[in-house]
Amino acid sequence: MTSRPPPDALSAIRAELGQLQQERRAHFRPALILSLVAVVAALVVMGVRPDLLELPPGRLAVQVVLWALCLVVFPALGVGILFVGRTMRYVLAGAAIGLSIIAATGWPFSGAIAHGHGEMSYGCLSITVITGVAMLGIGVLSGAFVQRRTMTAVFWIAAGLSLVALNVVTWHCPATGMLHIVPSHLGGALALLGLAALVGWLVRRREA
Repeated sequence: MTSRPPPDALSAIRAELGQLQQERRAHFRPALILSLVAVVAALVVMGVRPDLLELPPGRLAVQVVLWALCLVVFPALGVGILFVGRTMRYVLAGAAIGLSIIAATGWPFSGAIAHGHGEMSYGCLSITVITGVAMLGIGVLSGAFVQRRTMTAVFWIAAGLSLVALNVVTWHCPATGMLHIVPSHLGGALALLGLAALVGWLVRRREA
């Protein structure tokens, strides 16, 4: 049997873990504030969709949940402030995918103003990419990608910033056509997810 560490050793371990959590929070809070500033600035400059307040309450609730996931929950998992079990991680990942599709397309809710844009728009794609790259820069400069040793932490952070970019373009563009939403909104977010994961891996490799 492995003997338990003496009380002094346990106290030292707890103190070290507490200090590590404080350091991670010190990285997390400024990054969260900068992210909020970047999101608000982007929406102020580009403008929000004219039918935002006319969307069904259920769809608005989905978007609020997504904002909480991408700005707080996913980054907190990535930097090691929040810890959940494997099952809950699967639930969060599945919920993010499902809620993103609902928020972007409006299905199965109804009542929103119908708009055209039945084709790909490089304007919306550019908004998604530029917003995502800005969030990626915040993540790199704040050291978010190197706070934890596991590679899965990179994917949580990458997923979070990709969802931020998707939410920004969803709040800006009122288009409902799938031929527009899939390549311009969802496609841009998926491309960002891959780019952020690659950058995170490169940053971790450089630090190592």
